[in-house]
Amino acid sequence: MDIVSTIITLLLAGLMLYLLVRLPLAIIGNLRAGHRFRQGLAAALQELRLARMLKYLGIDSDAYLHKEQALEIKKHMQRCDNCDAQSTCDQVLEKAAPADVDSLGFCANIDDLKEMREPR
Repeated sequence: MDIVSTIITLLLAGLMLYLLVRLPLAIIGNLRAGHRFRQGLAAALQELRLARMLKYLGIDSDAYLHKEQALEIKKHMQRCDNCDAQSTCDQVLEKAAPADVDSLGFCANIDDLKEMREPR
């Protein structure tokens, strides 16, 4: 083996070693960043009526955060935050027994939430 082939082989081996170390570290970093992002979404969700509406409809908040895409969750949160029927929502959510889902037509997210709702 000549010197050029040896140098190229050593460079490729070094690059492979670098990738074997760096790739798992990058994956772990991305997983942690994603977890922090989901925690931030969960905290923001708890500040909105949407969290109470999810509970009211029997939708688990953790399952909602896990199953739905972040863009959809943010869209639901924005709709809830900008809703004009917040007083109506508060009145309905204060009731102990869940209302008929069809009577929740004032909710801007009700169509999406109906699809997520587990059958009773």
